[in-house]
Parts: sequence; structure tokens; C-alpha cells
Amino acid sequence: MNPDDPFIQSEGAARRHGSGALCMSNVTSVDFNDAAKDAGSGAVRSEIQTALRKGRGGGKRKSAPNGGDTAARVHYQLNETGVHYVGVTEDGEQAEPVFICSPLKVEAKTRNSQSEEWGRLLTWTDADGHPHQWAAPAEMLVGDPRDFVRQLAAGGVEMASHRNTMQRLLAYIMQERVDERARNVGVPGWHDGRYVLPNGQSFGDGQERLVYQHSGGLQHHYAAVGSLDDWRREVGRRCQDNSRLLLAVSAMFAGPLMHFTGATGGGFHLVGGSSSGKSTALRVAASVVGPPEYGREWRSTANGLEGVAVLHNDATLILDELAQIDPKQAGDAAYLLANGNGKSRANRSGEARAAARWRVLILSAGEVGLAQHMAEVGKQARAGQAVRLADVPAEIEGGHGVFERLHDAADGAGLSALLKDAAARTYGAPWPLWMSYLTQQDSPTLTAKLRQATDRFLADFVPDDASGEVRRVAERFAIVAFAGELASASPHRLTGWPKGEATRGVAACFQAWLQRRGGSGSADTDALFSRVRAFFEAHGDSRLEPMRLIDGALPVRDRAGFRRFDEVGITEYLVLQEAFIRELCTGFDARSAARTLAEAGWLKRSADGRPSQAVRISGLGTVRLYVFDSRKVHESGL
Repeated sequence: MNPDDPFIQSEGAARRHGSGALCMSNVTSVDFNDAAKDAGSGAVRSEIQTALRKGRGGGKRKSAPNGGDTAARVHYQLNETGVHYVGVTEDGEQAEPVFICSPLKVEAKTRNSQSEEWGRLLTWTDADGHPHQWAAPAEMLVGDPRDFVRQLAAGGVEMASHRNTMQRLLAYIMQERVDERARNVGVPGWHDGRYVLPNGQSFGDGQERLVYQHSGGLQHHYAAVGSLDDWRREVGRRCQDNSRLLLAVSAMFAGPLMHFTGATGGGFHLVGGSSSGKSTALRVAASVVGPPEYGREWRSTANGLEGVAVLHNDATLILDELAQIDPKQAGDAAYLLANGNGKSRANRSGEARAAARWRVLILSAGEVGLAQHMAEVGKQARAGQAVRLADVPAEIEGGHGVFERLHDAADGAGLSALLKDAAARTYGAPWPLWMSYLTQQDSPTLTAKLRQATDRFLADFVPDDASGEVRRVAERFAIVAFAGELASASPHRLTGWPKGEATRGVAACFQAWLQRRGGSGSADTDALFSRVRAFFEAHGDSRLEPMRLIDGALPVRDRAGFRRFDEVGITEYLVLQEAFIRELCTGFDARSAARTLAEAGWLKRSADGRPSQAVRISGLGTVRLYVFDSRKVHESGL
């Protein structure tokens, strides 16, 4: 083993945990008799066999002075100074313990509900006194185990620089005798009424301990610094009367509630200029759960977003700077995150692996909206994408960026600075209290309350003639409002807000989204009308041939149809079928588009009710054309 390998610590660790002062209390041992038979790793087996040979004096089994077997005396010790290897001398005497690593305990053996995917639940404390827990897959202990050891080192486990350190450490973990069992789960979130965090912590009661087992390297950033009183005073109270902050914080509490709705994921995207305070809103939201690092950025590949989404299953995913993701992938990324279905992949043997699944609530921010970002590369955002990620204007009209009320600050920049500083100093206290509260609730009762609150929100704030798309987004706003109210009314009064505060703030954000959207109709219908009107405005004279001679009229190239006149002016646009399908209806189903246009009065139906008419054209004979009422096309209000 190379002493300079980054996952091996300096000899200073061994000196700091010197074996000479070894305390023999609270010692656990690993016997090599069974280890030699059961070790799964060739490297570990070799180390065990070498130790046995040394213990037997080069192959001949020696007896200890007391008549015992020297091989049985080869073992490991764990105490407050660390894990130590205890071998035997050539004379069969017990050797001085050799430091391997700082204290590392094997708490339990883990496996899933099918008694597969076994692993080890490891716990330790780093040099700063922070506790760590890792449910490590057993498959990482065989083959090349260097990634496994690197993960321990990255988590603060200090190791000796001896060339046999890695083999001895693996032998200790694999062969430690532990009767405790824990059940591992494939994703964090809700499982049988309990809630599991990525760091292995779980909430709720059950017969068996639940842990999230993974290959390490996770940046989950679930942590708490400061008390709940600190957070309410420094962060929570400054959110009052600030609708965007109320939305952001309530969205964090709403993440676990998506499980009770049965709905797919989706989220909100705060759109605003630079220095408007939208990133501050995301930091304030993150402080409900952990430090500012809890938030992520859109800058990632689709595969990378999959991993992040799994890590935030049944929680709220914060993503900043939408413009950083490739605009060609932005729409697909929105679908991917909201729908909760990963790509199907094959394992090394070519067999299909189970696709990743998740349900997340998204809280995003950026200087451009999703549709605008996609338009940079000529892509058109569909209604489904807009529904999954609702663009909420970050800046308040007549306000101070994202703020309506400055509280104890002189201006918006001052309040932003105060909030960023507060969110970096006190965070995470509300989260364990929130999850403890939710896991104590009766699920059917909680689901019924959520449904009732959603119905009230829709009745109070959604127009009666709203499209299905608008109602779907409104339901998501309603869930967030309910979460904010429930957190405020919970026994710990988590937010410190008065009753109705979360609802007022979230409703204001919903109204801002509706206004930015342009109304409560169907987004696809509006987009179709806009495209058809734009076509005639751009090409009415250049590509539509007049049906009667007009003095000074320019010749028509790339003809798309005709113009028909009366005494006053143009009355109808007559569009050839291929031009209608390929140009006016690009991105839409042509039959559905024709039906929608006819129902709106833009298209004139034939006598038999068809959306196209048979018209006799000089030089072409009788052809079927789509006849548009030009006055309807150009009138305002659609």
C-alpha cells in the first residue's frame, strides 16, 4: 500500500492513538478462526492467512504457555482510542496492539426487506466531534475496496500509514460479530409510516431500525446549528409580510406532504433580475433543513439530476441559476424531475436494472423563465412543462425586489444581507421537530385535512372557468399554503407566524403567477392562437396570394394560401392544407388545433361541419382549404 495514497492518513494518527496507552475497557474483538474461512475479499483473506501463519510459527501451530491456540489470539480491539490489530509474536506471545484507525463501530448488519443487498452500519465521530453514520453496501468490501476506504477517510476516520492498514480495516468490518440488524431502503423518504433521511437518521416508530444504504459520497447537508428560538427570531419573523419568502419557507415544509397527495412532483421557479433577492429566498428556505449548501444548482447533466432527485425523495429540492443548464435539456430536465422516473439502464451482465423513482417538490430561481430559456435555442415550451415548473415573478411591484416589508433593514439589499447572515448562523432546527410531528399523525386524517384545505384554496383563489392546467398548479400552491399553516400551528409553533400568514403569502404568489401567465385559460391553446396570429402578421402579404387582381401587388413566392376581399378589405385567409399542418400547427396536433380554432370562431367550418372547405381556385381547380376569419384573427383579447 502506498503511504501517500490520499485515503491513508499520516503516521501522526498512529502516534496520537498510540498503543502504549491502550485502554482495554470496552474492547471488542474479531477472531481470525472464522475470518479465514468467511472473508469475501482476496486481499483480506491473504492478510488473515498471513496472520495465521505468523501465529503458527510459519505453518506449525504453536501452543501458548497456558496451552491455548495462538491463532485464536489474533484479533482486533475497539476502544476509545481507536481500532487496533492484535497479532502474535514468533514465540507465540501476544504482540503489542497496532493502531489501524480512529474509533469506528459496526453497529448492525443491514439488508433489505427481501434479505438481500447486505451491508454494514458504521458509526464514528470526526476530529471536530461531529457524529457520522454510514450504511455501507457489503459489495464495496470485496474486489477493489479503495473507494470504500476513501469514503471513510473523507468522513473523518483517521488511519495509520502501515501497508496492511486497508486489509486489516476491511477484515475488522467484515468479521466484527454483531447481532443487531437494520433494514436498508433504496431511497430516503417515507417507508411504512416512517421517514428516513439520507444521513441514516429516521423518524417514527417501528419494530426494526431503518437506514438509507448507499455507496458514499453523498452531500445531503442535513444539519442543525442553533435553537428553534434562534431560527424563528433571526429568520422566521423576517419572512412575515414577504410573500416570496413565505412561499419559499412553506415549500420546504410541503416536500414531505407530497407523499399524501398521490400527485407527481413539480415546483416553483422564481424569475427575476440580478440582485433582486431570489437567491436569498432560496437560502432562507434551505435554513429550514440545513446550511446554505443544502441548495444545489441547475448546472448538471440529466444523469446527475437523477441522483440529486433520489437524494431528495419526499422532500424539497432547491435549484438555483436555471440559465446554467443547457437550454436544449432544460425542458426535459423539468419533465424528469417532476415526473419522478429515471432512465432504464442495464447492469454489467446486460440485465435491466430497476429505474430510479422519486417524488420531489422543486424550488428554483433564475433570471429567465423556462420557456424563455428554451426559446434561446428555438425550442417551444409546452403546457406540461409550464405546469410542472410554475414561473413566479420574484420582484414585487412597488416593493424592494423580493421583499414587501423591510422589517429592521434600511433597504432591500440590507434585508438580504441580514437574512443571508442569519441563514448561515442558525439553521436546521425546525426540520427534526417537523418530521417528528408528521410521523406522529394519523395518515388518513392528515390526508383528509390536506384535501379540505386544497378545496378551500381553489374555491377562494381560482377562477371558476380556469383550465385544468391552472387548477393543477393551484393545487400545488394550496399544498404549500397548508404546509406553512400546519407548521405554524404545530405544538412547537415552528415558524412563529400568525394564523393565515402562510396562506396570504402563497395566494399572492399564485395571483402573480396567474397574471404573468396571461390568464386562466389553457396554455397550449393560447400558444396556438399566438402562433397562428404571428404567421398571418408576418406573411399575410408575402405568402398569401390575392384572389382578385390588386394593382401594385408583389408576386407571391412559397405560396401558403390566398386572401379573399370584400368592399372593405381582407375578410378571409385561405390556407393550403400542407401549410396549415407544417407551419401554422408546428408543435401541435393538426386535428386538435383545427377543432380548437373552429370552436373559437377563427376557422369557418364547411356546411358539413368539417374544419376545412372545398374552394374552387383558378389554375388549381377545387381544393380543400382552411378558411380563417381575418377579423377574428387580429382582434384583441385572445
